[in-house]
Amino acid sequence: MDKNKNLILALDMGGTNFRLALANERGEILRYVKAPVESPNEPQQEIKQIQKSISDMLSATERESLRGMGIAIAGLVTQDTGVLLTSPNLLVWYNTPVKDIFEKALNLSVWVGNDANLAALGEHRFGAGRGCNDLVYITVSTGIGGGVIAGGKLLLGASGFAAEVGHMTIDINGPKCNCGNTGCLEMLASGTAIARMAVERLAKGKSSLIPRLVDGDLREVNAEVVERAARLGDDMAKEIMNIAGTNLGIGVVNLVHIFNPEIVIIGGGVSKSSDLIFEPVRRVVAERVMPDIKVRITTPELGDNPGLLGAVALVLDNT
Repeated sequence: MDKNKNLILALDMGGTNFRLALANERGEILRYVKAPVESPNEPQQEIKQIQKSISDMLSATERESLRGMGIAIAGLVTQDTGVLLTSPNLLVWYNTPVKDIFEKALNLSVWVGNDANLAALGEHRFGAGRGCNDLVYITVSTGIGGGVIAGGKLLLGASGFAAEVGHMTIDINGPKCNCGNTGCLEMLASGTAIARMAVERLAKGKSSLIPRLVDGDLREVNAEVVERAARLGDDMAKEIMNIAGTNLGIGVVNLVHIFNPEIVIIGGGVSKSSDLIFEPVRRVVAERVMPDIKVRITTPELGDNPGLLGAVALVLDNT
């Protein structure tokens, strides 16, 4: 490594916002900006906006000290070429050579990875997984994603698409998923799933506090509303949170039996529901994991930044 090149740019590209950070090789974020995407349906305009943010962020000296840039994106990314094949958040970026585009735009070496995979790498390198060679990271928010560290290395698979944990089948007769499968974990334990279960029960006449919490507008029902109702003692909401946590626990059991990790890290917005999600997860793991297999269920240490810091680690691993 060139010791003079000790700074890394990290970019987390979302559908409505992007987050940009300047970090050092110890994973310390020196500068950070979060901005709304001004032209979400125009990739070239978004690239120009990101270019400007980078220019505003860096001094000339810092620019000279850059080792490279890591980019985290939700979706299927080819690891060798950095092509984004498809993304739930960046629909107009279909089959886009993200690595090549940014390298030409920035005159800088760029590496691209799936955001959940990089979150696993970030927690492994700088967070709750430090010193742990085998871990599973699961992010539970609007959807469910994941990443696996096996033998100290990020598991990518033949095409770089490994650890799409949200699309393992939990219920063969479950609801249809956007991926084309049925009964995916994402359809049974994500924030979207929690909201859907609540609306379905309300449509059948179930009694709940939830309509009052959204002034009768069921379009405003989300996982946060259901959690709030559960904490207020609402039986239907508590039941839904327990079902989601139980389904997530079944997914964790499958992953534990397949990968035998030391720890499973559960992050994302829904995971912040704390006991409402983690109690059923831990119960199911205790009931269903083979008794000789030991695993610890924990939360991330990197807050909202595991993907960004995973992008930093990706650059470090390649330079």
